[in-house]
Amino acid sequence: EVEEEEEVEEEVEEEAEEEVLARKVLAAQQQSREVFLPSVHPHPLEPCYRRSNYCDVRGPGCKYAPTMYTCTECVPAWDICQTCFDKAPRDEAGPSAVKDSLADLLHEISLATHDEEGGDAGEDDMGDAIAEEDDEDVDINQLFRQAQAQRHADSMQRDEEETEEEEF
Repeated sequence: EVEEEEEVEEEVEEEAEEEVLARKVLAAQQQSREVFLPSVHPHPLEPCYRRSNYCDVRGPGCKYAPTMYTCTECVPAWDICQTCFDKAPRDEAGPSAVKDSLADLLHEISLATHDEEGGDAGEDDMGDAIAEEDDEDVDINQLFRQAQAQRHADSMQRDEEETEEEEF
């Protein structure tokens, strides 16, 4: 009985390993299907033969139809023919450079500290002071109209001064 249990356990372990391997292979196949060509489109493309769709790139020698790759994120569909796909500039450094800079930014954000006493508690991300609660009573439209009127008055005064200078 002990030997049978061990054999069953080994079979279960082997099946689990095979399942993990199958998942890894499937994931690799799925991942390898996507192509990233930032020179022509910002999203990943995947192979998809469509006779009724037209190429959105329309580069030199474009076949217009059929299309061979499509973007699954764009609505309506964004497609590219094989000729335009083959002629598209390959910028291998682009995606990794973007990923690297994003990773650096996220790392910097994770290390950032918030200094309540240093004064950054009363500022937003742009460094501008956050509106106080008692500022809610202010009519923004009225302030805008006043600013426009003042700007117009300043402009008129400059024009008058320039005219006076020209007369002398």
